[in-house]
Amino acid sequence: MSKIQWSAVNSFTRNSTSKSLGYYRPCPICGSLESKVILELTKFQFYTDSKDDPKRFDVRENRCLSCFALYLNPCYSNHGFNILFAEAGQSYGSTTEHTHEQIKWLNNNKLLNDGARMLDVGCFDGYFLSCLPKHVKKMGVDIDENAVERGRKQYIEKEIQFFIGDFETFSFNGPAPDTITMFHVLEHLPRPIEVLKKLRSISEMTTKLIIEVPVIENGKTNDINGFFSIQHTTHFSRNSLRNCIAIAGWEIEKEYEVPDYNGYRVLVTPHPKKPLCLSLSPTQEDWVELNDILSGWYIAIKNVEQIIKGIKHSDRFVIWGGGAHTEYLYQVTSFFHTHHQKNFVIIDSDPIKQGKTWRGISIYDPSIIKEFDWSSTSLLISSYGGQAAIYKDAIVMKVPKEKIIQLYKTIRRY
Repeated sequence: MSKIQWSAVNSFTRNSTSKSLGYYRPCPICGSLESKVILELTKFQFYTDSKDDPKRFDVRENRCLSCFALYLNPCYSNHGFNILFAEAGQSYGSTTEHTHEQIKWLNNNKLLNDGARMLDVGCFDGYFLSCLPKHVKKMGVDIDENAVERGRKQYIEKEIQFFIGDFETFSFNGPAPDTITMFHVLEHLPRPIEVLKKLRSISEMTTKLIIEVPVIENGKTNDINGFFSIQHTTHFSRNSLRNCIAIAGWEIEKEYEVPDYNGYRVLVTPHPKKPLCLSLSPTQEDWVELNDILSGWYIAIKNVEQIIKGIKHSDRFVIWGGGAHTEYLYQVTSFFHTHHQKNFVIIDSDPIKQGKTWRGISIYDPSIIKEFDWSSTSLLISSYGGQAAIYKDAIVMKVPKEKIIQLYKTIRRY
């Protein structure tokens, strides 16, 4: 046990922030400068400690007072995004089940015909494209050069044509795509309308664009992370997505709500009049949904707080999970503040985080779990979607059942 470094929370004091991490912007939907802050998490720490890079950012969610859109402001700068999300690691990614469902839906809508040209925007390493039928012409664009290079090597036999560049300005050559897909990409972009205008400029009138985003109407969950993900810069409602699509010069042909996770999917085609000058009609229902989602979030926090209140005495705590959920646990619950004099370690299966610290607490590979003395130590699972799998692994690794703290009775998969 001597090699394990136990520490109190906030024992590292050199974390910092910087104005260069973000910038203020107008509403990404209507361009208005009039807004109000509806939610704020100050000095939110993005993953592990650093004395060199600023890792803390004031997360402020805003309501546009003109079109009622919800968005992050200040927004991450490119520099800020690269620093803050460099260790997101396993926090990203879609499940295999979601990918197969999306492909089945495309096929059912006759978008995977022989010779069809498919462009995936935000393709990352090309996994989604690699799963498409052989007879589809596969193209992908992403700004992450390392991911694209991995994809070129890993999926060389799939004959994927990759483009590297910003979604607003990337160079595209050849015939227009028949179908463009954007699955859970638009909500991450600081200027979603400009991206949609770019995609319209490389499209024919027959091109189909598939957009899928989470929407506030389906965002209620018992997760303390809530609907307002720190990875998203625009938080759509059905209405604000429709406004975004129309302003960019597209029109909706089909809408679909994915039944088993928060995915609002639309099939759109170019509007004959190109980008439109519209008088937007904000809906008061978006204010109702905002209050509903915030009330649900506070109920989720209250329920987790009840579990925290009932934690039995321990001299030490092992936190399984070094991702954003642990920072939320610090931000919105009493756990670390009630136990600020106790000692902690974190275990996480993500090698990006191992060997580093979060708020002074060392992060290790879960294999060290066998070295702990559980007579005076408890294990808290700091994960939402991974709670069941972590609990199962902990039992297999001989952690006493009564020493495992679970924060959620049920899980709703994202």
